[in-house]
Amino acid sequence: MIKLLFKIPILVVILLINSSLYAQQEDDIKYVATTLDDMDGFNLYPSYDVYIQMMQRFAGSYPEICSLVEIGESVEKRKILAVKISDNVHDEEYHEPEFFYSSTIHGNETTGFNLMLRLIDYLLKNYGTDSYVTKLVDNVQIYINPLANPDGTYHFGNEDVEQSTRYNANGIDLNRSFPEIGKELPGHLEPEVKCMVEFAENHYFSISANLHGGSEILNYPWDSFYANELPLPDDYWFRQVCAKYVNSAREVDPEYMVSTISPSGYVFGSEWYKISGGRQDYMNYYRRCREITIELSNIYVLDPEYLEDYWQKNREPFLNYIGETLNGVTGIVTDIYGNEIKDAEIVVMDKDKPYTTVFTNDGGYYFRHLPTDSLYEIAVYADGYKTVNQVVKTEKDNLVVLNFMLQRGESNNPLPTVGNPENEYFTAVSCYGGMLEISSSRTIHKVDIVAVDGRAVAKFYPETCKTEYHLNNCTQGIYVIKADCEGRTFTQKIYITK
Repeated sequence: MIKLLFKIPILVVILLINSSLYAQQEDDIKYVATTLDDMDGFNLYPSYDVYIQMMQRFAGSYPEICSLVEIGESVEKRKILAVKISDNVHDEEYHEPEFFYSSTIHGNETTGFNLMLRLIDYLLKNYGTDSYVTKLVDNVQIYINPLANPDGTYHFGNEDVEQSTRYNANGIDLNRSFPEIGKELPGHLEPEVKCMVEFAENHYFSISANLHGGSEILNYPWDSFYANELPLPDDYWFRQVCAKYVNSAREVDPEYMVSTISPSGYVFGSEWYKISGGRQDYMNYYRRCREITIELSNIYVLDPEYLEDYWQKNREPFLNYIGETLNGVTGIVTDIYGNEIKDAEIVVMDKDKPYTTVFTNDGGYYFRHLPTDSLYEIAVYADGYKTVNQVVKTEKDNLVVLNFMLQRGESNNPLPTVGNPENEYFTAVSCYGGMLEISSSRTIHKVDIVAVDGRAVAKFYPETCKTEYHLNNCTQGIYVIKADCEGRTFTQKIYITK
């Protein structure tokens, strides 16, 4: 009996030791760098404090080509930062295009957070030695915002990204909270959205990208409208630059962005699934910037050991996409005395819609992205000046200069006044408390519920404009809803919780 009493504690001690060793083994997978030295190889995610120090160090170490920009603050008063990289970084470079990369508006989609820090570092260290990097920095004002939702990323503390969340501190999806196309601007915007809107309004960004995770695919506008609801004259240009991005990435990894959603690696946003209040549509419609969404990795918080692989796949595509600002048509609009005219509207005749034209900045400068090797007639319209038209031929890998001089007189707007887009095919999907609800302005003939792995879960035929379906038999996870509304297929992803 005495021997047995001694054996039990020994067994407990052995189990505790084994359990401790296992826990230590699990803790060995380190995600977060807590010092600047830990981030030297960029193989971790920075803590919030280290992130701030990195951004400050970028600007402090390269003051001639890099400056720190405070876009705003989050709900919990964390900083939303960007760097500006340019050869005359402290000047108002009115005669250069502005480019913008922004990542991690969903706080748990962190691959882009790390890769944008790497990109900043790469541009700064290679300026003056790499000819292409030097060309970009000398000719483009490059803005990079690695972390648009710091409260979501550091939801459980400034040294934890593994438990990050999609939403901001108010539980709001920021990429559903931007001003919607054709609707009145909301009276309240989340702090992270409000400061980003103000930042965009203070710039004339020509091209931009919003970096996400959870899939590996490129997504181009529109997200909230189908093509026939809101025609996109630049559709060909978007597909051209997306194909270029994917093909460049696949030179490193032929299987990258090979998706069942679209084998090409890119997709028209609403044909994947519709959302409203997304930043991509806001930037394209209201700011006349050409923005795409880059879904970098299937895994939300990518294991640090794979960060280098994703950097190698995306490094050249990142650079090439910035380089799109060096292709197209550019110029300066002045009056007959050489005074630069701000907010003159640049219209590509027989192509542009009222929501796709671009405008001159404070220095009378404009930039217009156009497919190469084609003839275009471009008109410039400004209130109080006679409208002027010129014909230009675009060239491959070249920025064609086309200046305009306007005389005082009666203007002639070459396009009708823009109104709210008509969206006669309205379809909405909601999912609450285990109940799926679909409503449409057209008869819903058929609904398919498909699991994310492609497995058919349910199919029903409502033949009404509103229908409900109990999801009790569905396990927790992501599902795709496909609704046939009088020949139009509406697609949306939903997430079911239990």
